[in-house]
Order: sequence, then C-alpha cells, then structure tokens
Amino acid sequence: MKWSIPEKIVEEGREYAKAGRVVSISKNEEQQVWYAEVLGEEVFHIELDGTAKEEDVCQCIYWQQHGFCKHTVSVELALRDQGQNRYIKKKVVAKDQYQAPSQALIFSRSFARLQEDTISKDLLVGDRLVLEWHLEVVEPLSYHPEQSLIGLYLKIGRRGTRERTYIVRNIGEFLDCYLANGVYQMTDRSFTITDNSFSDRNVKLLNQLLAIHQNMSLLAPNGVQQQGKINKRFLILDQKDAKYFIETLVDEQRLHFEMDKEKKETLIFKETTLPISFNVTPVGIKDYKLTIRQPELVYLANYSWIIGAHSIYELNKHQVERYELLRQLLKRTTTPEILFTDQMVGQLFSYILPNLRSIGIVNVSETLSAELLRVPLEAKLYVIRDDTQLAIRVDYCYGDYVFSTDPKATTSQSKKARVIRDQVQELQIEKILEHFHFVKRQTAFYRKFPEGEELYLFFKEEVPLLKQYTEVTLSNEVAEIYDEEEHYEPKLSILDEGSWLDIQFDITAIDDTEVNDVLVSLMKQEEYHQLNNGQLLMLDSPEFKEVSLAIQQLRKDIKINKGQLSIPKHRSLMVEHVIHNMDNVETSANFDNLISDLSQPEAFPVEEPKGLHAELREYQRVGFKWLKMLSHYNFGGVLADDMGLGKTLQMITYLLSEKEEGKLKEPALIIAPASLLYNWQIEINKFAPSLTSRIISGTKEERTEQLKDDVDILITSYTTARQDEDLYRQYHFSSIVLDEAQMVKNAATKTFQAIEGIKANRHFALSGTPVENRLDDLWSIFQMIMPGFFPPLRRYRKLPTETIALMIQPFILRRDKKTVLKDLPDKIETDLYSDLTEEQKTIYLAYLKQMQEQVVSMDDGTFNRNKLSILAGLTRLRQICCHPNLFLSDYEGESGKMNQALDIIKSAKTNGRKILLFSQFTSMLTILEDALAKEDIETFYLRGNTPIEKRQEMVERFNRGEKDVFLISLKAGGTGLNLTGADTVILYDLWWNPAVEDQATGRAHRMGQTKKVEVFRLMAEGTIEEKMNLLQHNKKELFSQVIDSEDIRPLSQLSMTDLRMILDLGE
Repeated sequence: MKWSIPEKIVEEGREYAKAGRVVSISKNEEQQVWYAEVLGEEVFHIELDGTAKEEDVCQCIYWQQHGFCKHTVSVELALRDQGQNRYIKKKVVAKDQYQAPSQALIFSRSFARLQEDTISKDLLVGDRLVLEWHLEVVEPLSYHPEQSLIGLYLKIGRRGTRERTYIVRNIGEFLDCYLANGVYQMTDRSFTITDNSFSDRNVKLLNQLLAIHQNMSLLAPNGVQQQGKINKRFLILDQKDAKYFIETLVDEQRLHFEMDKEKKETLIFKETTLPISFNVTPVGIKDYKLTIRQPELVYLANYSWIIGAHSIYELNKHQVERYELLRQLLKRTTTPEILFTDQMVGQLFSYILPNLRSIGIVNVSETLSAELLRVPLEAKLYVIRDDTQLAIRVDYCYGDYVFSTDPKATTSQSKKARVIRDQVQELQIEKILEHFHFVKRQTAFYRKFPEGEELYLFFKEEVPLLKQYTEVTLSNEVAEIYDEEEHYEPKLSILDEGSWLDIQFDITAIDDTEVNDVLVSLMKQEEYHQLNNGQLLMLDSPEFKEVSLAIQQLRKDIKINKGQLSIPKHRSLMVEHVIHNMDNVETSANFDNLISDLSQPEAFPVEEPKGLHAELREYQRVGFKWLKMLSHYNFGGVLADDMGLGKTLQMITYLLSEKEEGKLKEPALIIAPASLLYNWQIEINKFAPSLTSRIISGTKEERTEQLKDDVDILITSYTTARQDEDLYRQYHFSSIVLDEAQMVKNAATKTFQAIEGIKANRHFALSGTPVENRLDDLWSIFQMIMPGFFPPLRRYRKLPTETIALMIQPFILRRDKKTVLKDLPDKIETDLYSDLTEEQKTIYLAYLKQMQEQVVSMDDGTFNRNKLSILAGLTRLRQICCHPNLFLSDYEGESGKMNQALDIIKSAKTNGRKILLFSQFTSMLTILEDALAKEDIETFYLRGNTPIEKRQEMVERFNRGEKDVFLISLKAGGTGLNLTGADTVILYDLWWNPAVEDQATGRAHRMGQTKKVEVFRLMAEGTIEEKMNLLQHNKKELFSQVIDSEDIRPLSQLSMTDLRMILDLGE
C-alpha cells in the first residue's frame, strides 16, 4: 500500500474490512489482478493491481479524483486478514503444454452443433400453431364514437387439424406466457407457446406485439388501454402500430378488419383529397347554394384517420382542424345544403371555399363562374398628417374596381360582373393597422401623430411591414421627416496634436452646430437622432453603426467637444485597431508615423551613441531603439526581457544617447534593490564612462548633499527612496528607471506611494517578471510609469485579458533567451524526488493529520480569516520535507532530501562542476554549510544581511573559480547577480511563485554563459511539495495571459480548493 495514502482513508478502509463489507475476492494469475466487490452505498467493483505498480481501480468518485479510496484499501486489508498479500506472481504457461485443436476437429464441432439445432426445430414443426390476426374498431366511450380506438385480438388453433380457432380471451396473459416460453391454458385445452410454435412471420408480429404490450404496462394506469371499458382480449394500438399491422397483414393477405360489424380484408392508406364534394350553384338571381356530398365514412379522431370502403385517409393537422369544424357544423343542420345570400358571397369565396379545398373537391357551376370577377388584390395606403393626427386611407383595388375606406374613392360595380374580394387579406391589413394603434373611422384609420421613439418605429418598422402587403404613399409633409433615399455619410479625421489624438467628426448635409448632438446620441447608442428641423437621422445604418461601435470601444478614454473627440495618445494602437477596416477615415501624417513607430520600433531612425563601449547584439539594438521611440513620444514602457539578456546595458545605452543629444539636462534617477546599486555603477563606468553617476547612501545629511551633485545619473534604493520621500519630491528628473520593478507591484505600499510622487519627464521599468501573481501587479507598474494608462483598479479588474493584452502591447518589450540567444547553451531542468526517512515520515504524517483536521470543516469565510495560521502550517510541513531540525532542535534523525542534495553536490564536484544552491530557509543553508564542511567542500554563503560590497566580492571570486558551492538565500540573491561561473543550480525547496525560481536560475543561465546549465528541483515524494509543483504550472501561465501568448486563460491564486487539494482532503 502506498504510504502517501492519508491515514484517514486507511482507517476508513480498515473499518470496511472489519465490518465484512468486502463480499468477494478472486484472483487472476495470468493478468495479475485481484477482482473484488465492496459493499458501500452501492456495490463497487474493485480491481487490485497485483504488481509493484499498485495501479488499483474503483468506480467511486473519490478514486476518480485521487487515484485511491477506502474501497481499494479495504480489499488489500481483507487480503492481509486472509494471510495473503496483494502481489501475484504471473503464471507462465509453457508452450509445449498447450495443443491447438485441429481444423478437422473445429469443423466437426461446428457442424454438429448446427445439426443439433436443426433436429430440435424439426421435432417441433409438427406441433406448430396457427394464429389469426383480427383488428376491430372499439368504442371505449359509447357517447363519443369519434374517440373510437383500434384494438387487436388473436385467434389460436393447431395446424393440420380440424379444430377451429379459439379467441384468446386475455391477450396480456397470452403475451406474458409467450415471453416465458410457457403453456397457455384455455377452458378445455392448452397450448405450448414458444418461438418454435409459430411460423417466422407470426413470430415477427408476436415480438412486435410483445413490445407494445410491455410499453403499455409501463404506462398503466394512464395508458390508452385503461380508457373506458375495453375487453381484455384487445390490445389497443396507437396510430403508428395500427398502420404497421394493417399494412403488414394486407401484404400477407390475412387482414381481418371489423368496423360497425362490417368486415374488410383490404385497406389502402391514402394522403390524397377526401371523397367529399362541395358544389356551388346559383339560386334565383342573386343567391347561391353550397351542397355537400360525401359517402359513408368513419372518423377516428385519435388516429387522424377517415376510413372509407377500402381506404384509410390520413389527415394532416391542417386538414383535421377543417374536417372537425365541418363535422360540428353539419351536426347543426338537417340538410347538406347551405344557402348564401348576395351579401355573403364574399365570405363564401374568401373564407369558406379555400378551406374546404384542403379536404375535398370544390365545384362551381360554369354559369356562376362566368359572372364572377376574380383578380388579385392590390391594396394602397395613403399616409397624411391631419393636424395632430396621423391618418391612413386604404384602397382595396381589384383591377379597375376600388373599394376604399373613403366612400368618395370607391367605384361602383358593373351589373354584369361580381367582384370576389379577398377578404382574408383585407382583414389582415386592417388587423395590422389596429396592432399599430390605428382606429377605423368614417374615411380612414387614425392615431395620434407619433413623436420621439414612436416616430422612429413608425418609419423603421411599421411602414416597412405595411409595404410587404400594400403599396404605401407618404404625403410630402410626412415624407420630409424621413427620406430613406437621402444618404448621410459620417467621416472621421484622426490628427496627432500634442499629448492627445484629435478625432474630428463630420456628417455631409448636417449643420456643424448639430454634429455634437449627433455624437452624444451615438455615445448613448441611440438608434436615431431627430434634428432641429424635425428630420429623423437613422443611426442604425451600417455607416453610423460603424462609427458608434468605434466610439463604444474607445468611450472610456474620450472627451467630446464641438464635433471633436479627444483621446490620450497612448491609445493610438487601440484607435488604429478600431478604425483599421472602417471606410471614410482620414489620418494625418503624424498619426501614421506614430502608428508605424509603435508597430515597428526596430525601424525607428536613431544612431547608437558614439561613447558606448559595448557591441550591442541585434535584439539589444532593437530594445535601445524601442526606448528611444517611446521617449520621442513622451511614453513610458516596461523592458521585460528574460533574465540575463542585458536589460541594464540597453537602458545605459538609452541614457547615453539622451546625453549625447543634449536631452539629459536634468539627471536621470535609477531606483533599484540595494544589492544592485554598485552593479549599476560598475556597468555605467564600464559601458558608458562619459556618463557621471552617484550612489545615494550614508546618513540623511550625506544623502541630502549627494542629491545636489551635478551628475548625469543618481542611483538609489527603494528603501532610501521611501525614507527620503519629501527630499526627492523637491527635484525634477529627466527620467526615472525602476529596476526589478516588481518591487512596486503593490500600489497600497508606502514604497509605491513615495516613488509615485517623484516628478520626471518619463518613466521606464525593468523587470523580467512584471506579472508575478496577479494582473494587479501590471496595473501598479503602469500606474507608476504612465499614470492613468489603465482605468481605476476596480474597473481594470473587469477588463477582459484580451483587452489588457492589446492595450499594453506597444509598451512592453519581452524577449526570451530561447528566441534571441541561439548560441546560449541549453538549460536542462529536472525534478528529483526523494523519500522521507522513517523518522521524517512519522513527524510529517502527524503534522499533516493535525492540519487536515484543522482545515477539513472550514468554509470559505473561516479559511479567509485563518489564512496566516494556515500558511504557517503549510510552511511547517515544507520545513519537515527539508529537514525537521528547522524547527525541532532535538531531532536527531536524517533528511532524505538533504542526503540527496549532498549526493548531487559530491557527484557534481567530482565532475568539475560549480554549484549554486538556493533555499528560502536560511537555517537550512546553515545546516547544509556545516554538512558540506564535514565533506571538505568549501562554500560561499550569501545571506540577506550580507553587505553589498562583500556580496559583489564573493560573486567575482566565485566566477573566477574559487570554491565549489555558492549557498544563496532565495529572496536575497534571486535577482541582479551574475553568476555565470556556475553550471549547476539546485533549488532545494519550492517557492509558491515560480517566477522567483526562474529569477534564481537566471543567475547562471544568462548571456555570457558558455556551459550547459543543469537545474535540479528537489521534492519529497508524496508530500505537499508535489501539490505545490502542480500549482506552479498554473502560475507559469501568468506571462502567457497578457504578455507573450495568444492562449489567454484566467489567473488563479491559492484558494480553498487549492488548499484541500494540497492536503489530500478531496472536494
């Protein structure tokens, strides 16, 4: 059993085993698997791996999440109780012990089985039974004959005898007996009922019937079989099944269909018109008669069928509605003849006959047809303004005949012709007008003249809908409000003026004084705008929608004034992205140059400074040009190159260029971690000796005087800048450079607030990890280098990561070593796992159990209130993984991880390699220092309190070849150091943030390294360090979300779910 399985799970498995819940265990020696069943909330089927891999399988959800569970544990413990262990020695069968059957034997066995089956069937043929299939229309409710159903019953008898067939009195029992291959008992005889008792075609039908019966049993007591009182001999069929049996039995010429005591042996399904005729003939001078003739038909409403002499007519939904209405109407009359007066002829031809044609044949006498004038309706609407009312006159035109809402416009009919009006379409037009709140009066339809949105909807929705049915004519007064033929064309002009971009907005044929109001309407995403003259401007046209969409995308940054939009210049690429595919946009030459420079900084026209004592690589030359380009446009930026690519050199080159161009009239201020101050001065003196510099240090009085020095560059630490906040605010600098800018990632700190108040023309940040844990880090850095670049923090957190990536793209330059240093030796990273010693394991499991008990019942609120104590508990578990001596002074055992680390160091030393070993626990470094001294291995040890001068000296001595191992506190030495003399890096313990580890490995794997660098990450197997490693993979996505990847996913932080996963507590 894996020792990493939590004790809680082992104890639950033990209780299952003791309670006898392991109900069966069997062994498969060939597959090396134990098969078992464990009784839990259900019976779980377990596979226990009999090999050393111990890859067990269970069906439960907990196993699917963790790879182990109490059920698998209980099986292993049950085996132990039986005096067995889980390991199965694979049984190997010698090849000479097995003899394959001959082909002759295989043929003999196969045909023998076939012959046996044939003989069995032949023995039963003589006893085959006859089945007669009968269908009958039955009435479950005698007072509703149209609700009749089709029932099926059987008659059974023996073949080859003179016995008659007998009615199966209970078809349900018969089918149950058939299913059971049983004996069906009748009053004075019995029948053995099996598949072999019937012909193949009867077996097929019986199986179909059996399926219907079983489905009906599931539906009982609500099934159709329960409606009314139906004899048990019947099995009621629905429409689909009834059609299947009728068609099948007709094809086999054995249909017995009974309806109203009349028997039919053939029925054909039809979907054609019913055998009903509707005849229209004149009566007297002006009246008409509709005569309905139909043969005797039976209507089955449940099936939508009409049954005639030899046919079944299947009605669709449309036909059912009309046929049922006809049936109801005929019930109210004693004669099939209906008289229509002259005034009702329109309804007859408009409403009645078109509907009757779908269910029968309509005949109109030739005499009558000659008198009728049937031409298509052409409706015409005339829209006018009548004072405060909107009026619509409707003319229904049939050829030369007009029927209008205004009697004066109506023409009289000829005596020789009778116009058949399309009253359906006329009614439809009137209903549409009523829907639009028009009321019919003497001469027209009226409503109050619409205003605002109602007016917009009238022209945008109501008129187009009316035009689908009629011809619409607007009076001049109404047409002037909205002319769909008039085309308004919005135009945009982009100008680069000062620190803002000006976007001028113009609309053809619109007075400039009203353009600002139109812009406001577009900002509000209105669908229309009413001009001062009452005219409607439709803002939902493609041209205006394009402008509106652009404004919405930029609206958080824009200002509007007299038809002109202003937007900060640092949004230039965003503006270009928005207008890229728009028509009618003009851009100034300055704006085009700005976009070109932001998009292609490598083409920015600038010469390298003459006083530079270094040969820049191509990517460093691009970085220098990028800095100069940003400076030219008064932008700030973040140089986010990978560790070891020379960010310092690129910045020194920029500052030297500024001096040679006469732009460094005020000193530049470099703010860096204290450990890097002298490194900056050394690099400046080395690469740009013409630049004068001063490190600000010493007492407050000394620092005050140093600030007054006439030098090009002042270098100070974050701590000093915070302490001397009031002093620095008295000065103005040409540039501020923030090295390791992640130091100001939290805007709530005093350090951030102190530096934010220092005045400078432009700000730059250097950081290999501008985003460490959250996107808030990026907000803070940009708030420092380009105040107001992002919206306030609360709004910023709601921005999609895609938007953030687009916004920062011109202002962050990120290159990694793989891309730009093709000649840089490989960095090989290896995760090494060690076993805890038995003493370590005992202590670890005890503390883990204590932690699990503390956390298991926590909700999110309790978790948030106790985060500090939880973090302290996790730190304790990590210290045990490193060495229990870190907090247990009386511990006398060993550490599995330390033994592993010592082995790696001794092996590396033997092979002439030089090692950097990082740990966040300084006490661990002290323990390692003592252990290495006993092995005669010399070390340098860099602590957080190591003086800056001493630190630089140790680095130089190590790089020259002194001593084999450099022990470094992860936080104290993870940044700024150049330790290319090392070719082996050991990360003794994991850090929550992988970016810190990358910074540490970057001390050796950087420009100037000539040897392959091996990185070993040490972890204790089966502990929280494995889970931390998993979380680290998520954190490594931080850059890819906004800086250098198209695959954008949400950020994740340590949550209650993460903690439960780390402590093996499940969901």
